[in-house]
Amino acid sequence: MTLGENKKITLGLIEEYSKTNTALTDDEDIAMRLNFAYATNYQELSQEKKIIKTKVLKEIAGQTSEGYTEYALPSNMYQLSKVIALDENNNKKQPDFYTLGKKIYISNKSDYQYVLEYYQYPTVIKEDTPNSFMLELDQDAQMILPYAVANDILKVDPSADYSAFLSEYQRKKQNLDTRREIPSIVVEEGVI
Repeated sequence: MTLGENKKITLGLIEEYSKTNTALTDDEDIAMRLNFAYATNYQELSQEKKIIKTKVLKEIAGQTSEGYTEYALPSNMYQLSKVIALDENNNKKQPDFYTLGKKIYISNKSDYQYVLEYYQYPTVIKEDTPNSFMLELDQDAQMILPYAVANDILKVDPSADYSAFLSEYQRKKQNLDTRREIPSIVVEEGVI
């Protein structure tokens, strides 16, 4: 979903959506504050329902040596999930690495492909972020975002009862499935 599509939902909730206006609303104050309200709520939801990414850090070289090689961790990394070592047949192997600050050091004795799985910060929504910007959140989190933004937009209006949007946002956020892996077992032979 794009930022513009999500804005239409928000503006529809607060009855400010306009099909004819390129700013999506006739209310200039709301149009001016909309991206700022999205920025903070988008960041918050991305830390609740994390954006997962992978990056190949090292390829199989066909040779080994002593010591460790330094690699930079991604600049948009929010949190490390795991580091996986794979042989030429994509079998998981025991990784040999350590992290220090914004660097990862991988053993030169370990001739495997190293894949980093991490959670990233979202792209920052700024005042000039276009409506065509694709939201990086999962679909379920994208559908909660309009309630948080509607709440923030209406907070400054003394005549508006924004508490309904806050309550709905909190209810939906509590039901958000934040699992990234579902536990399972594999029985190869025998009886459980």
